[in-house]
Amino acid sequence: MCPSMRDKQEHEGHFPYVPDTSAILSGKIDLLSMDCVLPSGVVGEIRKGRMGRIMENTLMSLTVMSPKKIFMDKITTAAKHTGDLPYLSQVDMEILAVAMEVHGTVVSDDYSMQNVCSSSGINFMGCGIESITRNIKWGYVCKGCGTKFDKVDTSCRICGHKITRYPIDQGEL
Repeated sequence: MCPSMRDKQEHEGHFPYVPDTSAILSGKIDLLSMDCVLPSGVVGEIRKGRMGRIMENTLMSLTVMSPKKIFMDKITTAAKHTGDLPYLSQVDMEILAVAMEVHGTVVSDDYSMQNVCSSSGINFMGCGIESITRNIKWGYVCKGCGTKFDKVDTSCRICGHKITRYPIDQGEL
C-alpha cells in the first residue's frame, strides 16, 4: 500500500493526502481508510473508467473540492519558476493547489509535480518510484544535434529537431 501503513499512522491527524489519479488507479491508495482530499479534476478523470463505477459508491464519504483561484495562481507562478509549467496538466495544477490550500501531502510519482511541491513547501511522497531528493533544475537539449539550451523551445534553432528537457547535474550548474 502506498503510502505505507507506518507512514499513514505517523501522518494521521496532521495533513490529508492529496493523491493524483495514477496513485488511486494503482490501487495503492485506500480512499476509505486514509484521510484524503480529492480535487474535482481527479474525480472527473476517474469517473471515465471502471474505477469510476466503483468510486460512485464511495463518493459520499470522500472529501472532494476545487481549489480557490488564489492557490491556482500561486501554483502557476511556482511552476513557471521551476520550469515545470508546460509539463503539468490542468488536473496536476488542481492537485497542487488543493494540497497547498489544505496543507496536504501530494501522493504522486510525477517528478514535475514533486519539483513544484519541493519549491513551494508542499509535502509530497512517491507512490511507486523513489521521490526526488532535491529541487530539480531543468536543462533543455536538442534530440538531433545535442545543443543545450537554458530555456524551453519547441524546436532547435540550429537543426530544427525537437528539444527535450533533462535534469541538470549539480556539476553542470
